[in-house]
Amino acid sequence: MLKGLYFMGWPRDMWNYHPSLPMRNMQMVEDIVDMRGDMLIWSCLGSGAIGLPYLDKEANEEVAPRLRFYGYMNDKEFCHECKKRGIKVFSVLWKAQLWEFAAEFNEDESELLSLNILRDAGEHKYLGMSELSTNRYPKLFDPIEKYFPNGLLDYKGEKVQDFLQEFKAVSLENRDILSIWLMAPDHDHKCYTPCCNKESYLSYMKKNVEMMIDAGVGGLHIDEYDVQKFVVHNAGCFCNECVDKFRIYLTKNQISLPEDAGPIDSFNYKEYLLSKGYKDKNLLAFNTNKRWEIPLYRHFVNMQLDTIEWVIRELSAHAKEYTKKTRGEDLPVTANLFQCYPVSWNCKKHLDILAGERTNLQLRQDSWYKFAFGWLNGKEACFVEDPNDYVLDMLEDIKDGINDRFILFLLEPIAHGFHLAFPYGSWLQNQTKDALWPDLRVLKKLGQWLDKHSDLFPKNPVADIGVIYDLNSAYENVLTEPVIKDEAAYKRLKEIDLTGVTELGREGASFDGDFPNFFDLIEEMSQRHVLYNVIYESPDEPLTEERLAPYKTVIVPDAFLMDDSTAKVLENFAKSGGELITFARRVDKLKDFKNYSQSQRQELVSKLASEKAVIETFGGDKYGFAVHQNKEGKYLLHIVNYNFNTTTHRIDHLDQLTFDIAFDAKDLKVYSFPKNKTTRAELEGGKLQVQNAGIYTVVEFL
Repeated sequence: MLKGLYFMGWPRDMWNYHPSLPMRNMQMVEDIVDMRGDMLIWSCLGSGAIGLPYLDKEANEEVAPRLRFYGYMNDKEFCHECKKRGIKVFSVLWKAQLWEFAAEFNEDESELLSLNILRDAGEHKYLGMSELSTNRYPKLFDPIEKYFPNGLLDYKGEKVQDFLQEFKAVSLENRDILSIWLMAPDHDHKCYTPCCNKESYLSYMKKNVEMMIDAGVGGLHIDEYDVQKFVVHNAGCFCNECVDKFRIYLTKNQISLPEDAGPIDSFNYKEYLLSKGYKDKNLLAFNTNKRWEIPLYRHFVNMQLDTIEWVIRELSAHAKEYTKKTRGEDLPVTANLFQCYPVSWNCKKHLDILAGERTNLQLRQDSWYKFAFGWLNGKEACFVEDPNDYVLDMLEDIKDGINDRFILFLLEPIAHGFHLAFPYGSWLQNQTKDALWPDLRVLKKLGQWLDKHSDLFPKNPVADIGVIYDLNSAYENVLTEPVIKDEAAYKRLKEIDLTGVTELGREGASFDGDFPNFFDLIEEMSQRHVLYNVIYESPDEPLTEERLAPYKTVIVPDAFLMDDSTAKVLENFAKSGGELITFARRVDKLKDFKNYSQSQRQELVSKLASEKAVIETFGGDKYGFAVHQNKEGKYLLHIVNYNFNTTTHRIDHLDQLTFDIAFDAKDLKVYSFPKNKTTRAELEGGKLQVQNAGIYTVVEFL
């Protein structure tokens, strides 16, 4: 079982300062071993987002004796110590970050007196991507020519002077776009968003990756994989390279220009939009579908989104080739695919382990984990939490010595074959001046328990019902059917006056659709204790008759853009005796099958809940369950307890649960975490009675 750690290690009661993570020490290594961790993500060597000379120091700089006294190491030494213990350290490539920090120097700039956290110690200046690429501080940092002896070239073959000015994305009206969610409040620093369509920036990232590999990392983690999606939602990028590449894109795809656009050879999309009176405000994501009325804008967005897969493919291939060449080893690559949005579909094939951030965390989210398990389609996962009010509230419980919801947060996904990394000083998005530090004693016990009982988690969920996730339909839904959940925020955004504003922020990128007919359906199925699996299909992972073979019933929700070949496979499934049901919208090829309208969702779920399953229960919403089958064919019942007491902030035991069992079993064993001596289970006449189930219970049938 993969046991990843979200290993940022930010100090308690401090802001989360990207991109340079705190120094690592030997106590951290001991903690990893005690927690039985074997993979660290977001863990080290991220400061190339400040500049390669800074990254060089992070990896290789000599450590002062005073720090050695407490076991501190540079990042190269940390990677070496972890490798000796079989722990893979994944360096982090911050793809959306170009940093400039306030700094203080002595008079001749031979000493750096403060950086980021100022103390009125010397002359106030700046240190970051611009200064390090132009050799602004030669007494402190190696020259940029050490890393690019022949210079860094742009897409026209010209030498780049200032990397910040070259890399950063610009809006239609030439405003900067900031990755403001990474910046700490009331600090004199800025994080500029790069344009990942730039060949120069790709070359820079490749060199960054080479330096990480030279430092001995065990894997590469690419953060912020979908930068261009964020950029276009914030009225960019209209740099010269993007404008030129869009002209090539239009020509290649034989897309006709508007009548007033002139000849394609001289067409400049930026100048065209400005001449038509369009402003940044017209392109921001809160305009939702009105953006698609702008001439050629949907094509422009498509061109930008195509860049996402190109960059992931190039970085992954380069990292693997360079590692094989220099170290004779294979290097695993992962990327932060965030919320498993459909825009990530063509990146998955370039990655060895799929990572991301689970957003909108709440007490119960089993339906999303079942979707995510289908999305993985056999690959390993190492996801992390995206902080919200629930996470902050859970952190307060931890500080009060109450770990119930935290334990639930880590074990619930495992019940469904998914994996969330153990947090270790992990990100709270500067929503509060703190980091997510759990009680490490709990994590050490949990890591040991999972190691001891790894055979209870075969990742082989049993179900007779399959639910299709159609990539084509989901992708279009995300782009053209935005879900606005915060009307007050939406109103504020619409009233923004951009006059004089020099940068845009993350808010403009928050209006993605979320395929509600699919997710609302599976959420209700989980609430009603229906056993099902999600079947993810895309051009890279086509639906086949073999993938449908385990199921008696297949549900096809809202597949309004499903292609003919996929529909044909479903038709053949029905002809072979399977039950095929469509829900909400559907394509004409599936019009002859039973359809439930959007308003009939509860009726459909009631029908599915009435179908006989291998294990059934008819209790309320205080618990969920999953069923797996091990290599010997024995069944494993995982019970997840959601019986949260809002007064005590603890999860109360479930007095008695009843399950109908549709198979023969001679005996059973019961396991629990935390260990619960009062849990009992009895099997008689096809009925299983479970008493006093705690936070997490596994019943193994023998």
